[in-house]
Amino acid sequence: MRLKQLPEATNKRGIKYFVKEKAFNLISKTGYCLKPLIVPKNDQEHYLKLYGKKSVEGRKFYNISAGGHFDFGCGIHHPCWTNIDLDREWKYGITFNPEKDIAHDILTCSPIPVESNSAELIYSRLSIEHITDEATLYMFKEAKRMLKKGGLFRVNTLNNYLDYIAFKNNDRDFFYWFKNHKAISIGQAFLEHFAASASLIVEEGASERITDEEMKHIFSTLHYEEAMEYCTSRCPVELQNKYRRRHINWWTPEKLEKMLKSAGFKTVYLSSAEQSMAPVLRNEYYFDNINNKTMLYMEAIND
Repeated sequence: MRLKQLPEATNKRGIKYFVKEKAFNLISKTGYCLKPLIVPKNDQEHYLKLYGKKSVEGRKFYNISAGGHFDFGCGIHHPCWTNIDLDREWKYGITFNPEKDIAHDILTCSPIPVESNSAELIYSRLSIEHITDEATLYMFKEAKRMLKKGGLFRVNTLNNYLDYIAFKNNDRDFFYWFKNHKAISIGQAFLEHFAASASLIVEEGASERITDEEMKHIFSTLHYEEAMEYCTSRCPVELQNKYRRRHINWWTPEKLEKMLKSAGFKTVYLSSAEQSMAPVLRNEYYFDNINNKTMLYMEAIND
C-alpha cells in the first residue's frame, strides 16, 4: 500500500525537523547542547535605537567563526549581523550566502575584508578552540582594527582548566559527553577536548598519538600550561584544516585575558551567559544559546 503524500508544508516541516535533529545530535557528541523552546524575539528596533539606521542597514555587526560547529556562522543568523566563516560543505546546516556573508578562514592569519573602525559589535563563539594561538592573536588584532572606538568584542570558548581538574581528580563523570562510551579513558576524554588529533579517540590523527601513560607522565613532570602547550603541539595543523570540528587549543580565563590584551585591548573582563554589556547580545534566541558546562565568556572594549 502506498503512503499518502504529505502536503508540501508538512513535508517542509518534516525536512526542517530532520535537519535540526541531525544538527542537535552532531553538537551533542562534542559536549554541547542547544537551549530548547526559546521564543524568537525581533529586536531590530533596539539596534536602530542604539546604533542608528546606517549601521543596521550596513549590518556592521560581525560574527566570526572558525568552521567548527553547526553551520556557516555557528548557528547565528540575525538579520542585523554579518557572518564571517569558512566556506565549506555544511552537511546539516546553512551554507555561505555571498549576498550577506563573508567567506574567510581565520586559521590562515590573513586580513578580514572589513573596513577599519566600522564595526559596532563583534561576537565569536566556539571558534578559538579550533585555531592556533597565532591565528587567535591575529583574529583578535583584526577585531580591534575593525571595531569603532568604544565597540565591544565578545568571545566565548571552553575553560579547559576545569577539564584538567577533573582529570587530576580522576573525575570520570565530568566528561559527560562520553558517558555512553565507557571504554574511553579519562585521559583520552580530557585530551580530546583540547588536542583532539593527538588523542587515541579520533580515527585519523597525528602520526604519534598520546597514550594514557604518556598523559600521566606529561602532567606529572610539566607545569600545567607547559603540559597543555606540549599536547596541542602534537596536533598537525594540516589535520585541523581537514577536520574543523576538532579542538586544537586550550583556554583559561587568564590565557584569554592575556591574549586579548596582547592584541591591544585595555578593558577586558569576564562575563557570563546572557550577561553582555551590550544589551542586544542578551537576546538568547541568537546568542549564548549553545551551552557547555565548561563555557568561558569574556568581553573586551576598543577604548
